[in-house]
Amino acid sequence: MRPTLSRRPAPLLALLLGPLLAQLPGTAQAGQDWLIATPRADIRPGQLLELEVIPPDGAGPWPEQLELQLHRSDGSISHLPLQAADPGTPQRRRYQARLPAQLQGVLRASLAQQPSNQLALLAAPAPETTPPPREDALQQLSGPAPARPAAPLDPIPEDEPALSAHEPMYFVLGGREGLDARFQLSFKYRLFDRESLPARLLPLLGSMHLGYTQTSLWDLHGESKPFHDTSYRPSLFWQGKLEPAHALLPGYWRGGYEHESNGKDGLSSRSIDTLFIQPVWRRDLADGSSLIFAPKFYNYLEKEDNPDIARYRGHADWILRYGHERGWMLGARLRQGTGGYASGQLDLSVPLREPLFSRTGGFLHFQLFSGYGESLLDYNIRQDPTLRVGFSIVR
Repeated sequence: MRPTLSRRPAPLLALLLGPLLAQLPGTAQAGQDWLIATPRADIRPGQLLELEVIPPDGAGPWPEQLELQLHRSDGSISHLPLQAADPGTPQRRRYQARLPAQLQGVLRASLAQQPSNQLALLAAPAPETTPPPREDALQQLSGPAPARPAAPLDPIPEDEPALSAHEPMYFVLGGREGLDARFQLSFKYRLFDRESLPARLLPLLGSMHLGYTQTSLWDLHGESKPFHDTSYRPSLFWQGKLEPAHALLPGYWRGGYEHESNGKDGLSSRSIDTLFIQPVWRRDLADGSSLIFAPKFYNYLEKEDNPDIARYRGHADWILRYGHERGWMLGARLRQGTGGYASGQLDLSVPLREPLFSRTGGFLHFQLFSGYGESLLDYNIRQDPTLRVGFSIVR
């Protein structure tokens, strides 16, 4: 007996396509173990394909990925990795993938590694008179590379995993007074599932996140190879998409509270608390690349350990990113203090492998820093231009 669906009703097409498509030539007959359905059978190449998957009785734990097999009318077969789009229930789970641009026409879809029914899909390009759909901008889904991929600062889609990438993650080597390393770890966690009781009572809670970023400078040339300084940045913020009333207004926003400390005491202690807001503008260009402008404005709530830090750091990080998900990506962050002191950082990354998720993979990473405040300990010390080279997994 097939488990009864619960929590939310399946899409109407999910209930209808199974018995209807079973009559199509070559469609799996009744008795197959896995059932797949889609809320719509027509899709444009480059768009997200969403499937509802119902397992057989006693299927066990859900896999994070499934493989979809696509049969074209000319007899050729393509395989498309599907990424889990929600935590799922014992009865069903949603999976997503982006349909490659080269797949067009009538397609027959079924699971490649599990016996399942088949779906008939119509992959047709958009009419020339219709503008291409705008992609969601902070996308963390896995799957094949999209035709126009999500840019690094895209806001979170509704079905993003609860634990996801936040700021870039890298390990680079270079020289201050000798060989040193700089590395950064970062992630964010969505506090409430959008179907949870708190998010249903107050929808804004469905977009609340905990963030954590740690940046370290490691003196490799020293005898004991000490860490010069480490900054710890936990944060609580809201992030999401808003429909702008005008094309010049930002479509995505992030705002909340952030604490930054280097965990030291005495004269080396550094600590600040800030409230910040970060609007995000994104423009997708004809060649498939994207331009992101995401200034981060902040006000200091506490700065007792370093009361003059605004003279060196100011009240804004001016952030730009330009590039292509499957190609090189250039990032820039500029700061201008109220006392005339400034700093700048450039990051250039080049893929070394196929992307695993949006922004995530393996990249050759070049980083150039110059100015004040490379670390929180050195917020009022000027650093000469320093080039480091290494590897990043999130950019």
